[in-house]
Amino acid sequence: MKSRRILVSALAGTAVLGLALTSCGTPSEPAESGPVTISIGDVPGADQPELRALVEDQVKAFEKENPDITVELSESKWDATGFQAMVAGGTMPTLLGVPFTEPATLMRNGQIADITDALDSIGFTDTLNPSVMQVVTDGDDRLYGVPLDVYSVGLAYNRALFEAAGLDPEQGPTTWDEVREYAKKISAATGAAGYSTYSIEHVGGWMTTAGAYSFGATLSNEEGTEATLDEPGMVDYLDLVNDMRWEDKSMGSKFLYGFNDLIQDFAAGKVGMFLSVSQHFPIAVQQFGMNPDDFGFTAIPEHDGVQRTLLGGAVEVFNPRATEAEIEAGLRWLEFNNFRSFTDEDVAVETVKKNVAAGSLIGVPGLSPLDPAVRKEYDSWVSEYYNVPIEQFSGYRDVMDEQELVPEPTSQPQQVYGELDTVLQKVLNEPDQDIPALLTAAQDAVNTKLAR
Repeated sequence: MKSRRILVSALAGTAVLGLALTSCGTPSEPAESGPVTISIGDVPGADQPELRALVEDQVKAFEKENPDITVELSESKWDATGFQAMVAGGTMPTLLGVPFTEPATLMRNGQIADITDALDSIGFTDTLNPSVMQVVTDGDDRLYGVPLDVYSVGLAYNRALFEAAGLDPEQGPTTWDEVREYAKKISAATGAAGYSTYSIEHVGGWMTTAGAYSFGATLSNEEGTEATLDEPGMVDYLDLVNDMRWEDKSMGSKFLYGFNDLIQDFAAGKVGMFLSVSQHFPIAVQQFGMNPDDFGFTAIPEHDGVQRTLLGGAVEVFNPRATEAEIEAGLRWLEFNNFRSFTDEDVAVETVKKNVAAGSLIGVPGLSPLDPAVRKEYDSWVSEYYNVPIEQFSGYRDVMDEQELVPEPTSQPQQVYGELDTVLQKVLNEPDQDIPALLTAAQDAVNTKLAR
């Protein structure tokens, strides 16, 4: 999905920064099992020579520190339609990145390796965020991957529009009732859309899912074999959107928003609030020229007193045929390439300084694959170099490690998002919709595909 690619490239304070430096800091202990060769997927091709060169430089530095480990580069990428053939044919790299929607199914099918013992043997487990690790944990508490790029959904709001409407820009709404109230005030005072939402390109379904989660929906059965889109939580969220659109008329006049369109209008002061992720701050500011002082971000609103939101991102999984030595070598690569710039003080400081000098916005608060205690220590090393208004994210930052995190749907997630796009468009563009009936039809369409 386009939004995911943009999202991952925009992450600040996560694994994307791992390529910034190559050779300083304390080296990891070399593997003790003798020479081993691993392959890493998702490597840029010849059409991206600069990015590929960065990976090649990292590999050279890693192999210098770990002379018994050879790293081979693979351009293989996650493809839902071709993954089974890749596994069955033995062509899957040792490590491959997959979306958070996939590990539950891959674990059930035995298509990725159990890495629990290897994680423990190199002392890597305690570095990782236990809340995020739920995505790769099975019913027996065995672990099947390493999350790298992670996010949770919150609410972005335009602080300038808040002030114009007589609202406190330091305090975003905490409940959906307040969102509705604030949207009416913003719309009446400024003429801007008080609340808006993505509605096309599967991004609408993605954020509609987040909204439904905050109302208690789950959208699939526990096994991930059946979609349950017509749950009360989904109906309640769409009822709210319907009421804001048709009764309050507080959602403006534009109802077909793709990823860039909505962020651009938000940056231009045409939208007061929308569901988003904190890592979209650099896009709003650097790509669309938003005044950083106008960007506010808070936790996703509550409906029933429970802070509950969508968890997403990417996770590195291992070939199910990988040996224990290969898994351990792969974990050492991840530790070196993706985590050292957050767990080694010298590397952390030099990496952040280099990225700030390059013009990056560093320090955007966001959910992290790191254990909160590890991330807190990292922040203590580098926070003096942060160049974003962190206090404007306080409503989100205060709860990001305590909120209930609900993974994305595992039952045909992209079709779920596509079907929800269609439902949302009908709610926004045609009055008096039978929302439960729309959701039942969408649910049937997903489950028909699941049954094939």
